[in-house]
Amino acid sequence: MQIKVEDLKYTYSPKSPFEKVALEGITFTVNEGDTIGIIGSTGSGKSTLSQHFNALIRVSHGKLYVGDMELHAKKVDLGKLRQSVGMLFQYPEYQLFADTVLQDVCFGPLNFGMSKEEAESRAKEAIELVGLNFDEVKDKSPFELSGGQKRRVAIAGIIASMPQVLVLDEPTAGLDPRGKRDILELVTKLKKSYCKTVIMISHNMDEIAEYCNRVIVLNNGKLLYDTTPRELFKDVKALEGTGLTPPHTAKIASLLANNGIIFSDLPLTVDEFVKAIKGGIAL
Repeated sequence: MQIKVEDLKYTYSPKSPFEKVALEGITFTVNEGDTIGIIGSTGSGKSTLSQHFNALIRVSHGKLYVGDMELHAKKVDLGKLRQSVGMLFQYPEYQLFADTVLQDVCFGPLNFGMSKEEAESRAKEAIELVGLNFDEVKDKSPFELSGGQKRRVAIAGIIASMPQVLVLDEPTAGLDPRGKRDILELVTKLKKSYCKTVIMISHNMDEIAEYCNRVIVLNNGKLLYDTTPRELFKDVKALEGTGLTPPHTAKIASLLANNGIIFSDLPLTVDEFVKAIKGGIAL
């Protein structure tokens, strides 16, 4: 499912003393199979943009296509759209509400018109896919679980409806390093089995560098870059003025380059960095 954004603009509280331009002339395309990172400092427009993808914010200027759906049209089939585009908000465990894990995960499928039996079947599959034991957790209150388990339940609640696009807003926020790695590995697993396209909003450039094949950089509501992580981060000055910093490996590579040690290709991850060191650095 392709997402196409054309000249998208959005202003909060227009024609008032509180008017704030959040997006200005944004144009880009998300191709099916992409894992796109959307980055930018606080207030750059990341969340405003992402909330357009499933019409939590309606298009007020420009055009936005999600598959064959025109989100800039007066009438949009919100049920079809929100089943196609699953959105995981920051700290999604705070959105858990039902008495049991099974009821919580079934909520989406039931609201999209599935029978109770089908919803429970989807829920079981989703719960197991996110790495939880269905029989152990299905009758528990979500609030009895650990923070990492709660986040997995929240993700299961989204993928139980089998969306084609998964939008993640700071998916690793608040987690320890092991929890972050687990969630990102889970996202990779989901991409192979459920959601062909992933859009990830993050302040963590190391995560963007490792998991995304494209990166969109927003600054003050404008699209600054649409490129690959390797192209973006090979110039450590590219993010100046955005409030963002390059991945650690890119910063180390830049320091080494200043001392005459140059990599033939920028290593973006720790594994790539170690491999480049072992294989010998081009001088």
